[in-house]
Parts: sequence; structure tokens; C-alpha cells
Amino acid sequence: MDLASLYDAWASRLLAYMTTITRDRHRAEDALQNLFVKLATNPPDLMSPGPYLYQAARREAWRVSKNRPERPLADLEVIAAETSDPAPLIAAIDKLPADQAEVVLLHAIEGFTFKEVARIVRIPADTAASRYRLALDKLKELMRRD
Repeated sequence: MDLASLYDAWASRLLAYMTTITRDRHRAEDALQNLFVKLATNPPDLMSPGPYLYQAARREAWRVSKNRPERPLADLEVIAAETSDPAPLIAAIDKLPADQAEVVLLHAIEGFTFKEVARIVRIPADTAASRYRLALDKLKELMRRD
């Protein structure tokens, strides 16, 4: 797959994921641009690009947000675009700890298995599943309050 096709297929989803990590749309856009510059200068041989791209996106998002204050999660409309009224869900996801929000995005929205999430985030699969269950419980509680 050439770089343009890779960008067209993955950029918006990677940007949503990077926004979850950076909690800032502008930092996420910078991280996405950095990622694709790296891919252009050193193209990997990708048979299954999803896990590789998410792992690289995660590293780049953490790199650009390192030592910067955390801001509220913004622009999750990209993630919840298929929901008729995403506002309450977006607000609830924004209140989750970053590690739980990341797992929710990767598993529930992007459709990665817990094994794939574990590989992307570099945690055990059981930990990914546990974070997901904790996040779902918190989301249900937060949605009931609103």
C-alpha cells in the first residue's frame, strides 16, 4: 500500500486515537504529521498495517505530549460520528482516565481484539480487558448521572 492510500485509509482514525492520548487536537495533528513523515522517509513493509500504525501512532502521540499539561479531551465527534447524539458519550469518555479511554477507543470503536490492544499499548491482554471492563462500568455510571 502506498503512503497516500495508507493516509486515506487510516489518518482520521489515527487522529482520533492520538487525540485520546494527547487530549489536544492540535498536538494530535502534529503527531499524525510526524508519523507520516517518518513513514515516508522509512517505509515499513506492512502486511497488516492496523496494529503497526496504532503502535507507531501511540509512540508519536506520547512523544509530542511529553511534559505538557493535560487538557480535556477534544473533538471526539470524529470517534462517535455514527451515534445520533454523541455529546453525553463524549463527555463521559473525557472523564475516564487516559489509559481506560485509550482501551475503549481501540477495542470498542476501532474493533481491535484485546490481544491486539495489548500489543499496541504494550500491556498484557488481561490488563487491556480489565481496563476495558473498568471503563465500561465508569461510563455506565457517568451516563446515568447525566
